[in-house]
Amino acid sequence: MFKKTLIAEFFTTINFHIFMRTIWLLTLGLPKLRYWNYTSYLENQFLSYIWSRNSKIVSFYNGRSALFHALKMIWINSKDEVIVSAYTCVSVSNAVIQSWAKIVYSDIDIKNLWLDIDNLNKNINKNTKVIIVQHTFWKPANIKKIIEIAKEKNILIIEDCAHSLWSRIDWKKLWSFWDFSIFSTWRDKVISGVTWGFLIVNNEKYFDKIIEIKEKLKMPGRVLTIKNLFYNITAYLSYKFYDFLWLWKIIIFLSRKLNIITEILTIREKNCDFNDFNLLLPNSLAYLASKEFQKTKLYSTHRRTIAEYYDEKIKSKYIKILFHKSQNEKNNYFRYPIIIQDETKKNKLYNYMKKHNILLWNSWSGINIVPIWSNLKKSKYIVWSCKNAEHISKHTLLLPNHKLIWFEDAKKITKLINNFLK
Repeated sequence: MFKKTLIAEFFTTINFHIFMRTIWLLTLGLPKLRYWNYTSYLENQFLSYIWSRNSKIVSFYNGRSALFHALKMIWINSKDEVIVSAYTCVSVSNAVIQSWAKIVYSDIDIKNLWLDIDNLNKNINKNTKVIIVQHTFWKPANIKKIIEIAKEKNILIIEDCAHSLWSRIDWKKLWSFWDFSIFSTWRDKVISGVTWGFLIVNNEKYFDKIIEIKEKLKMPGRVLTIKNLFYNITAYLSYKFYDFLWLWKIIIFLSRKLNIITEILTIREKNCDFNDFNLLLPNSLAYLASKEFQKTKLYSTHRRTIAEYYDEKIKSKYIKILFHKSQNEKNNYFRYPIIIQDETKKNKLYNYMKKHNILLWNSWSGINIVPIWSNLKKSKYIVWSCKNAEHISKHTLLLPNHKLIWFEDAKKITKLINNFLK
């Protein structure tokens, strides 16, 4: 409408089709959805996609709940240690801490954001019970090597596939390598249902525990469901009116002031003090996720096309392109991270692009337990303990490659970056 600014920090829920479906849900649709079980339909839809007859799926309100219940399913206790990537979201830290396990941060390989194998081996001891393997920004982790280590040490693996829906390695879909995997269709993930997390259980030993989990889950109240739906309305309108008389700020301010939308991360989550993990996915949000799920391949193809353009056109000795196309991988290109060698240059580049109406994504910058306002002390992270993760977080920016970015936009972005860093 009035849109001029290009925004990398793009939420997939900002979508005209979601916007119209949300209006329908808030008016004519909600009474009809009472008679449809879209959550079960969505689960079957996903199981059909992964071509699995030997796995079980459980839906939750969000992905952090799926991770929490995966940990509780294996009888985790205060003596057990769970290894996680030192470059991660605070919601992962919160779920592990609330499971009463001891969280152990393991450093990453600076070249590809995998868990560094040498550092991982150093962190494993007799109390290590779980390794959470995070496929960061869609890039498949070194999952096969980690499985070798886990088998030898009798350690369970949880694959964190929140960024990697549709990604594969050696033509094998990420989720299927080991015991458990978690996915998310949160508002800033590959596709959006505003919220949704689900747990895939591949280990038959734990199938009986699924019934116990489902007995604990309860449906969110109507107010919470409507708040999630209102988020779609406010997010879409604020994006469309971003450059029109600061109207987007007014929309967001009033929405938060009036408490009519849900927050991405609550203050309790940022302080690792959130423990309400027993909510189900509302039927209306399952309906939205189901419609978007059908477009996963379309979105991934678009992201890949823009990413390959960046690969070819960005030319600067100051920039490292983290992920390149690999013959044995098929990826969704959910994010496009670049590493700027000098932190001061990174900050100047961000401000330079902002002056030219391009907002680069920096929510995974500045701190390794993201976002920037996470409480490191409460997340049990010791500063300087994982230098690679801290280094990457201070030098990373994400370029936009979502479905509202086209070749002309990508051309403008690459030209500005190359000119600035000459």
